[in-house]
Amino acid sequence: MVPQAYLERMDRSCDRQLNLINSLVETQQLEVWGVPLQCRPLHLSQLVSELAAEWEPRLAQHEARLENLITHDIPVIEADYHQLWRVYENLVANALKHNPTGVQLTLSAELHESQGHNSRMAFVRCLVADTGVGLEPEQIETLFQLYQRGSAARKTTGLGLGLYLCRKL
Repeated sequence: MVPQAYLERMDRSCDRQLNLINSLVETQQLEVWGVPLQCRPLHLSQLVSELAAEWEPRLAQHEARLENLITHDIPVIEADYHQLWRVYENLVANALKHNPTGVQLTLSAELHESQGHNSRMAFVRCLVADTGVGLEPEQIETLFQLYQRGSAARKTTGLGLGLYLCRKL
């Protein structure tokens, strides 16, 4: 009989491989067809609250803390809920993956308004920050490119697709 711990390790390994394969397929589809967005009105604060609740067990495993500073004052935005969720999820996962335990993540948003000729424009800038090891300025330029990984990433699995997908979305 195979020990339970061994089966669980195999299951986690299969999940990681499946995630890598799915990321490769998504990247190819993104390059060929783009991403069809289904934008609808949504409350950013609600999306991030739901994400924080779902990620709570994984944050606890890493002794990490996620602070949601997005208030209900941020107006309803037009966005694709699923794709925006994926971007946040990818950034949170990256922060946990590439930092020591105890990292603190902060999710915030800022409303920016500008007055143009006969029009008023507004957008919401979403910010994700952490207290982790940080990045060198030259790394920031390349990390969002296809198949790019940070120098410390050799110790982790992945293909360098996560931040690229975030940028494309």
